[in-house]
Amino acid sequence: MKTVVTPFRFSGGKVVSTSDPITIARQKIVDYLLTSSTERFNLADYGGNLNAFVFEPIDDLLKADLKTDLIPGLNRYVSGVTIIDLEIDKDDLDPSLATVTVYYRLPLSPVRTFEFNIASELTEETPL
Repeated sequence: MKTVVTPFRFSGGKVVSTSDPITIARQKIVDYLLTSSTERFNLADYGGNLNAFVFEPIDDLLKADLKTDLIPGLNRYVSGVTIIDLEIDKDDLDPSLATVTVYYRLPLSPVRTFEFNIASELTEETPL
């Protein structure tokens, strides 16, 4: 399987793509978590809508609630990946920044982890 790398870019006159299953899985996870619910046509429940929580006070109750909603959604819509756990932590110094840590497993692989930041202003140049 081959997919376009995000953020979208060209190299040597071609669209940059990848066939690395880890990169593909991470891109699919980030896509689900950052997509607003009802954003996808004909998939009204697709999307984690995490951007809506950037300025919210993230306490233990909200973290538990988000995990209860996000992990089953990820397991349903992200193919080829099993989500084990998810953590969301707010930056104490910058209230518009949150760090998401995802623990996942690919078929026949150990549990892997990766982190990405969510900022209040996401653009096509925002590093994920």
